[in-house]
Amino acid sequence: MPWLDERGRLFGRVNIVDLTVLALVLMVAARLGLKSRLLRAVNPSTVKPVEVVLVVEDVRQATADAMEEGETVLNTKSNAVFGKLVKKEVRPAQKEVETADGRLVLAESPFKKDVYLTVRGEGQVTSNVILLGGAEMRVGASVAVKGLKFSVIGTVLSVKVGE
Repeated sequence: MPWLDERGRLFGRVNIVDLTVLALVLMVAARLGLKSRLLRAVNPSTVKPVEVVLVVEDVRQATADAMEEGETVLNTKSNAVFGKLVKKEVRPAQKEVETADGRLVLAESPFKKDVYLTVRGEGQVTSNVILLGGAEMRVGASVAVKGLKFSVIGTVLSVKVGE
């Protein structure tokens, strides 16, 4: 008995194209199932309180006003929870401007603000990485965060791990 008959069926029963599509669908489903299981696999012994200070530079006053203490801060890409916004500090943005004699001096921007956000949440802490909301927390890293009324990109200024 030949593997493929004259109509392109495997062993005379299954169309080879249908079998290929079915195998592809099963592989995609298995990959998605494995990925979601891996995202949930957090060792509870490594979960600790983490406090991160982010600076969001050069935003309008309306954006600064939209960030409210006490609200939940999320990872923009994955919607994973970073934690609660426990402190917000708004300062005028500092810009380098050139004076008439050619020197560079720092001047406060009348329109733009720098916002310092302190976010406290439960993160996974290992010897190699600190994860908060599925994102690595390292000083200097850019982090896209959002809340109910805002979405910004900030830079990590400090990371503190509690016990």
